[in-house]
Amino acid sequence: MLLGILAGAGVAAGLLLIAVGLRPATQPLASVLASYDAAQSTTRRQSAPSRRFSRSWWERLAGAALADGFLARGWLSPAVRADLSLTGREPSEFFATKAAGAIVGVVLPVLAVAAISGTGLSVPTLTPAWTSIAGAAIGFVLPDLRLRSRAAQLRRDFRIAIGAYLDLVAMRMASGAGLAEALRDATNLGDGPVFTRIRGALADARTDGLPPVAALGRLGDELALPDLVDTAARLSLVDTSGAQAEASLRAQAGSLRERELADLQGTSGERSQSMLVAQVVIGLGFLLFLGYPAVAKVLAI
Repeated sequence: MLLGILAGAGVAAGLLLIAVGLRPATQPLASVLASYDAAQSTTRRQSAPSRRFSRSWWERLAGAALADGFLARGWLSPAVRADLSLTGREPSEFFATKAAGAIVGVVLPVLAVAAISGTGLSVPTLTPAWTSIAGAAIGFVLPDLRLRSRAAQLRRDFRIAIGAYLDLVAMRMASGAGLAEALRDATNLGDGPVFTRIRGALADARTDGLPPVAALGRLGDELALPDLVDTAARLSLVDTSGAQAEASLRAQAGSLRERELADLQGTSGERSQSMLVAQVVIGLGFLLFLGYPAVAKVLAI
């Protein structure tokens, strides 16, 4: 019996060691994120040239012509310009997408009507024309909606990153640095798109002879970021160093976080209301399903 117990324990220990050996080792979070960022950057470098090659001729043919026409006549609104600058898209690429969407909107209804006519069904004469006009309008406007949605998401990301940036500036000022020095040093602590844009704006301001606070305001105007414009306006009213500027930075960072939290709570409330409406509709449909046989039988009598 003792030998059986020892043999069973040995087999169990061997199975446990095999399971532990087959289980992958846990990697530190920093190394996982670093490898993920490296893979993402490699994928972008590999996919960007092919995408650019496939769209360059269409951008030169249709996108550049439309962009030049809209810019020359002033038809491109400042809001769309800010959205394009925020998303990093060129006007020629944007208008090439709009032109392609309009062409697809024209062709698809014509093909659908041709397919319906091929089955022997009669189609009114003006139907292909009206559906093509509607499809072209929808295809031309749809990129604007996608651009607006993407820009809104990026502005929320900017708000979160700007709050973190202001905290870093406040900590740098707490260590004895001035406001201008703290604004420049804090950008070197992050490599995200927000920190990259702020770092580039501060470098351009240094070349143009502008103070860093003015550079933040100019970047906020260019990208239509009211939070950044408000931050620059507040910083321009305080001293360049000392506890007053540090307190203003921390207060602005806290205000941005509270505003983001309020927006998230509002979005959560809207989704909860939409789910409530869906549940009510499902409940009414279920009641209709249950009550229809009885009502039909009563009416038949």
